[in-house]
Amino acid sequence: MTGSVVLDLLLVLLLIAYAVFGFRRGFILSLGSFAGIIAGAVASFFAIPLVTGWVTAPQFRLPAVLVAVVALIALGQAAGSALGAGIRRRVHKTPLRAIDRVFGAAITLVGAALVVSMLAFGIGSLGVPVVSQAIGSSTVVSAIDRVTPDPVKALEAKVRSVFALDGLPRLFEALGTGTPLAVPASGETAAQRVAARSVVKITGNAYQCGQNQSGSGFVSSTGRVVTNAHVVAGVTEPVVLTPAGGTYTGRVVYFDPVQDLAVIAVNGLPTPPLPLGADLKTGATAVFDGYPLGGPFLSSPAAVQNVATIESPDIYGSNPSPREVYYLAADVQEGNSGGPVLDAAGSVTGVIFARSATTSHLGFAMTTNKLAPVVAQAQGLSAAVSSGTCTRG
Repeated sequence: MTGSVVLDLLLVLLLIAYAVFGFRRGFILSLGSFAGIIAGAVASFFAIPLVTGWVTAPQFRLPAVLVAVVALIALGQAAGSALGAGIRRRVHKTPLRAIDRVFGAAITLVGAALVVSMLAFGIGSLGVPVVSQAIGSSTVVSAIDRVTPDPVKALEAKVRSVFALDGLPRLFEALGTGTPLAVPASGETAAQRVAARSVVKITGNAYQCGQNQSGSGFVSSTGRVVTNAHVVAGVTEPVVLTPAGGTYTGRVVYFDPVQDLAVIAVNGLPTPPLPLGADLKTGATAVFDGYPLGGPFLSSPAAVQNVATIESPDIYGSNPSPREVYYLAADVQEGNSGGPVLDAAGSVTGVIFARSATTSHLGFAMTTNKLAPVVAQAQGLSAAVSSGTCTRG
């Protein structure tokens, strides 16, 4: 029996148990319990990255996270239940008792599903292959995910990012940024919407730094994903999640900390590759795709303010070297690292790698100057290489 099947069975039993539990307790008591569970889940959401930072031994990290999550949710539920118990006693002396029970089952079921969604996102982002694959292949988690509105998922990502480590480099503008442009209005072409199917989320665990890392990437050839080196720095088993819902364990086969590029080989990856396009000119518009804050997929608009060659440091903040980059009027966030810049035809014209340290809505993407040679050789790379050391925060 696979891990995802076991997880599905446990989740079905959990949801049924909570529905029965809610029916017996009624709406008011369930509302108090639900509020406590949500409070505990939010607390555990914050606690997950903290616990993984405190527990440095890999074999103890997942058990520590699970213990913390269970303890915080149980504590929240107990506090909420105590609050609702007094009100419930008064209501159950009236004819509203039956309605209270039915609504109790409904709210408890919805609340339990929401908690499952939050915890699946938080624990799935740990970058532990066996856990991420079980969650990614779970039918129950997928069903809950489909009915969870994107704004809720985006909020989950934003809340967790408050305590998550920020791996997106900041650059000071060494040269003129060009004529400042407004971030263009949203709008994708049909080709860009098709290309989005080949943009993946990448998560991983950098044990030496005690941190989880998340970024974006794109399929460059069969079974090969291109991303930033800082996304997988210190990660031995990156996990690749596709828009179609697949979860795969990969291996780093190319790692260049100077140009901030990496290639992940993923066996059995069915996602079609994206072609490279011509470099964009100043004033051109495009979209950049990715998973900001490690949340749901988002395609965002961008305009090229300038194209210039700058002295850019490596991912460890030293050894500056020339790099041709786009200055983009764009809302680049953590999690966008490694995501492609797409022209109107859906071709890759660059890769997001940083945002400005001083100017809002100014991001940086490398052109195809250094990207094209890496893409050209990616298919022939199969042996795992060192992913260097992780970059803290």
